[in-house]
Amino acid sequence: MATFFSKDGEATTTINRFDGGVAVDPRDPRDNVARVISNFDVLTSPKKMTPHRDSESGDSAPTTSRKQNFCIALFDGGTSPDTYTVYALGVVSGQTYAEILYKKLTRNSTEDLTDNLWIATVNNQSGSGTPNFNLFVFYRKTGYIYGARNGSHIFRYDPDGTDAWADTHRVLTYTRIGQGVVHSKDDILYIPCYEETNANGYTSFIAKNDNATWTNNALVLPVHYIPTSICEYGDYLAIGCADANGLGNSRVFLWDRNSSLVDIDESIDWGTGSLMILEEIDGELVGISQRGGTSTSFAGLPTQTTAHKDRVIFRKLVGNKAVKIMELRADQTDDSNYTRLPAYKQKVDNRLYFQMLIGLNGSVRDGVWSIGKNANGEWTLIHERTSNNNTALDDNADSLTGFIVVGDYIFQSYLVGGSTYTLTKSNDTGSWTANSIYESKIFDLGDSSTYKDLMEVTVTNEYLPAAGEVAMAYQVDENIGTTTWTTIFTNSTNNSVGHSAMNIESTGAQLPKSYRQISFRIISTGNAEITGFSFKEKIIGKKYIAD
Repeated sequence: MATFFSKDGEATTTINRFDGGVAVDPRDPRDNVARVISNFDVLTSPKKMTPHRDSESGDSAPTTSRKQNFCIALFDGGTSPDTYTVYALGVVSGQTYAEILYKKLTRNSTEDLTDNLWIATVNNQSGSGTPNFNLFVFYRKTGYIYGARNGSHIFRYDPDGTDAWADTHRVLTYTRIGQGVVHSKDDILYIPCYEETNANGYTSFIAKNDNATWTNNALVLPVHYIPTSICEYGDYLAIGCADANGLGNSRVFLWDRNSSLVDIDESIDWGTGSLMILEEIDGELVGISQRGGTSTSFAGLPTQTTAHKDRVIFRKLVGNKAVKIMELRADQTDDSNYTRLPAYKQKVDNRLYFQMLIGLNGSVRDGVWSIGKNANGEWTLIHERTSNNNTALDDNADSLTGFIVVGDYIFQSYLVGGSTYTLTKSNDTGSWTANSIYESKIFDLGDSSTYKDLMEVTVTNEYLPAAGEVAMAYQVDENIGTTTWTTIFTNSTNNSVGHSAMNIESTGAQLPKSYRQISFRIISTGNAEITGFSFKEKIIGKKYIAD
């Protein structure tokens, strides 16, 4: 950000870098941050915002199939060469029984990434019971996909359907179960579990599968911690745990995977909030916790409806201490509106992708987010894709139920109104009908006690394609952070590389006067790439005494 003051009391501010992501502090002094960035790629080219394509249907039968978890697995059904495909865990139509379908990792054929059709192998359905969608993992060493059912068993599925579906493959009693991880150091599958056997009996443990040899209690954890998310951390298995009562601090345990030793190698206090997601990013251990509201990752974690608003806290490990990176405080009207932070996660290009629904800067923001470092080594949070284009989910009745990133495609599963399951995917055609949104931080020229007039505002962009459109709006003073935005201009002129507004536009919108602080919103549609914006303010010189 560059701000230049002239002798006549005018100041011009220019923003032409965007890779700082979402800023927690609305007055963050960095020039590359914003209050909200949605559906824009700001990392590939830090000095411009490139819109992502819109979303389309990802399933021809989403309401009955109810796909809610995904993995990549090897299909070795006699074809040459063997091929990897994307698999989805759903249910048999009209039943609660598990069903697994797959799509080809190709383009320009049927049942591939370009359409909403899925393929069934033989032996792809459970015979009874209810799946737990938190666990769905492929273990290459055995050649099977594993899931959980009925709180009592691990089921097994052959990705090409050759072997019969095994509903009761392994007896494993659990109340809560998380996603499994195959550690690259020993090629063993590890699964986090928590069991409530009766009113006074609890077991917190890690189960493992070593090339088809199961050990249920490979590691026993302190019973007042629920393991929610695990990951590799060098030679260790890092185990993220939430306090069972939902109020105490979370904890991360580091384990060297030696089952012959009962001791954990390291126990790290992870601070307040229920730790729901843990992953190694760029050599650092990063955790995402939720404080307040209701956590949707593990059914039964306590509902916290205390006076403070929901908070989502991002921390990283420094030495043996969890240090806060950033903290989001949700907009929350009452206890029925709360943040969703399910435990689904995926690491892509050294960024951690996850799902979150949160009220932020006056609106509900839902879909897939990412956190990682930009080219300057700064931790950046970005709202990568909305779940359903411009239709926001409801922070009272709707839920997020899984996703997978497959190359340039993102498949997102969500539940509307508690009953309607939906699956969307990135559009395979060049379509940009959904809004890509940038909402700036607050600008006050370093002094919010002085009054200003907006004299001029400009948005620059790569030349606009035929369907391209850029809209500019503002908020001032008490309207900042609400849903109240005033449009300054809309530019849809083909091949134009920018647009400016001075005083009164042809639309009749007038630039604001006599304000103390201002924020801007840019909405791009039709693949309009934003390269920057600037605005000129005049300091009136008045100081307020009291409102």
